[in-house]
Amino acid sequence: MKVNSINSSCDPGFGHSFRVSICLKSPNGLEDTFVNPHTNKKLYQTLNSNIVAWLNEDYRANLRKVLGIERKLNKRTPSSTLHTQMINELKALDNDYARLGIVRSVYNGKKLGYIATGIDVPIIENIKGTKNIGVAKADSRWYSGTSSSDYVKQLTRLIRDNALDYVKNANVLLRSKNNKEIMLKTIFKEVGKTKKGSPIYELDKYEFHENKTLPTLPKISSSFILYKYNPAMDAEIKKTVQYLADKIAGKRVHFSNIEKFLNSQS
Repeated sequence: MKVNSINSSCDPGFGHSFRVSICLKSPNGLEDTFVNPHTNKKLYQTLNSNIVAWLNEDYRANLRKVLGIERKLNKRTPSSTLHTQMINELKALDNDYARLGIVRSVYNGKKLGYIATGIDVPIIENIKGTKNIGVAKADSRWYSGTSSSDYVKQLTRLIRDNALDYVKNANVLLRSKNNKEIMLKTIFKEVGKTKKGSPIYELDKYEFHENKTLPTLPKISSSFILYKYNPAMDAEIKKTVQYLADKIAGKRVHFSNIEKFLNSQS
């Protein structure tokens, strides 16, 4: 089951990034354990990546269908009813995600990370440049034998800082009709162990909730809205779809009718 919903209090005209808190369910009914990104970075990012994968699943599946590439099956838990509920609720809260059902994570060092949705994904990848990190690492390996050169480290830090500044901006944050920040709280439960003895977790509960402890967000800038929804952004969206298609195929693919594919997802 999912915990209390805020569908009735949210304006789907706003968005489109949100912070994610993650807890582990107590097996004995006591207080759940907070997964601290500072002290347990690996587990936080692992579970957060599962959330990102669920929210991207429908979009990737549709793209695979168009490309004629079957999904490689693995031993990960298949999508559950709870995952589907989360997807549908986010679509109701966030019109960006409803139109363009892709998300990506943006981590915030030792603090809670963010998930960006919809058109904010191509903005972060193409305009803020996160897609260039992989290119820089590949180039560095070619000319210096390592992907950890000083140049790569400096570039990575700069790009990640730019992306983080963007998703933290009050114009971007998912908000309620009360102009309060909306966050995602998730609770995972342990359901078994791997052959190596590592715990296996499944989503137990989630909640998109209004954070009433923070100050009211300022009104969204009209200039930001014009920036975000100007026709030039169509090209950035198509770049991201092409990039994802190439990743799925494992090579550069000829995707002649991206626009038709995008229209079919609306």
